[in-house]
Amino acid sequence: MSTPADTADLARSFRRGFAATYAVDLVTKALGAAIVVVLIRGLSVESYAYTTLFLTLAQFAGSAAGGGVRTRYLRDEAERLSRGDSAGGEGAFVSALVKGTLLIVVIGAAALPIMWAAGIGAEFTRAVNLVAYAIAFAAGFSACELATARYQAKRRFLAAGVVSVVRATALLAAAFIVVATAQSVVVLSLVLVASMLLAGAITAGPVALGGGAAVLPRSWPWFDREEVLLSLYYVAAAGFAYVDVMVAGALLSNHQVATLGASLRYLAIVQSPIPALAAVLRVRTSQVDLVDSLANQRAMVLTWLRRTSLPAVIVVGATVLVAPLLIPQLDGGKYPGSIAVLQIFLVTALSAYLTAPSVSILMAQRRYVVLVAIYAAGLVLNFAGDVAVARRFGLVGIAVVSSAVYVALDIALTALALRYTSKATTRAG
Repeated sequence: MSTPADTADLARSFRRGFAATYAVDLVTKALGAAIVVVLIRGLSVESYAYTTLFLTLAQFAGSAAGGGVRTRYLRDEAERLSRGDSAGGEGAFVSALVKGTLLIVVIGAAALPIMWAAGIGAEFTRAVNLVAYAIAFAAGFSACELATARYQAKRRFLAAGVVSVVRATALLAAAFIVVATAQSVVVLSLVLVASMLLAGAITAGPVALGGGAAVLPRSWPWFDREEVLLSLYYVAAAGFAYVDVMVAGALLSNHQVATLGASLRYLAIVQSPIPALAAVLRVRTSQVDLVDSLANQRAMVLTWLRRTSLPAVIVVGATVLVAPLLIPQLDGGKYPGSIAVLQIFLVTALSAYLTAPSVSILMAQRRYVVLVAIYAAGLVLNFAGDVAVARRFGLVGIAVVSSAVYVALDIALTALALRYTSKATTRAG
């Protein structure tokens, strides 16, 4: 059995890991930006509104349903390896893949009556068709994410980034195909689904085939309490992220839905380092020196706030100023309302940068009930607020409500992470 790396080695390893992850993530985001431009400029308003609804539902299912199982897998694998245990775990990947896929089907089935009752997407296709397409897309998306988690747990951050590049490349190819066709709902959906299933098969298939015999059919992968709580957390967190589009789809026009979709795509570009940060932080907070030391956890949160405040303010402030000049060039003037909506949403980008470690620290403390409670409350508040303001204030009202709730959640999570470490550290002293 090998000896766990010391803190200095870990720090150097994760600095290199972040550099590699962010470098590859820039390639992924460049591909993502190309996808946005191709779809926004190439699709009609109606087709882009449908694409926004479809991708929102599919990515919600993929992130929410698979997120809890995937995070449990990543944290367990990363902690096991950091403790020097290099044996075992061969079947964990297949178990997580099976569980994640099952949860996607469950989430899709639960969403069907809601979609039907609210009439979301009814002008494009039947609710059952939209949900079926979304489930298939989400299965491929979740498989890619799980393959990424596997490499991250092993601290192979470059390989994890390549998985994201493969997925983005498949989506870009699909975007060109969609724009070149008649843009019917069926063709658009099938092309997007096929691209994501292909990406999932390429990235996760070889790993699953290599480890399948280790878990099946000897044992059935039942869900434990930690996976259930993490899944509930990811459902609430993903629901919070996507509820704005769902409310807009139910209460506002197709042009407003498309405008919101464009704004969120631009926001994702501004937040391009966040996935790299989150990936490295999830693995870093699973290492033995942080899992076993509340003092180190507290130091991470405080150091992060001190070091990221000025760069985050500069980046977000510059984006606020540049948005009115750049966005008309990207969308050809089709969605002028996306400028103001993006500028409001940028406060969430600033908050996300400043408070990035808080969720990972609470997970390291196994505070899953706290995470579920906070995000569930945020989801309810965001939904109620969106519904209350959507008709009267439109997308600007939705953006204000969502941003205010998001920032409040980030502040609460960071405060709790510091509070728990402070109490425990005081008792230890």
